[in-house]
Amino acid sequence: MNNLSTKPSLFKALTVISLCLSLILAVNPPAFASIHKYPETAETVMFRSVQSLRDTDDKAWQVVLYKRVKSGVVKSLNLRLVGFPGTELQHPVPLKVAAGKREIGNANDIWNDSGLPINVGEYDFKSIITQLESNRPLLLNLPVKNQKETELLVPPFAVREWRLLLDRN
Repeated sequence: MNNLSTKPSLFKALTVISLCLSLILAVNPPAFASIHKYPETAETVMFRSVQSLRDTDDKAWQVVLYKRVKSGVVKSLNLRLVGFPGTELQHPVPLKVAAGKREIGNANDIWNDSGLPINVGEYDFKSIITQLESNRPLLLNLPVKNQKETELLVPPFAVREWRLLLDRN
């Protein structure tokens, strides 16, 4: 009889342990960076991170952080914001960046040099990204025409990916 009473409790214990492990793995899936490498010339490589995010007005934006490396030296690190057609960004207006209540700084608008449409913003992000010491969410204050304030929250997983992109060569 003693043998029969231990089997159900052993079965219950294994079931509980299995459920706990399943929950742990389901809650914390492994993070995979989606940084892509694109050779442009024999000496120049572009690395980029692409995210789709929504602003405070629930409008979708494609957010692309990319850097160009030539012969091992970072030539540029830019943030490109692409809004849907009909969204017009003000140019040249710097992009204000904050982490929580802490102002990080302004990213210079380089749109005039890019030849991109008016629903796209292009910003020099090198001075901003080098100031990030953690994966704390960022708040981008978008200079959208005819709107008082439009903000875009960059979540911690994207900030982490951006910080990883900075270290890639």
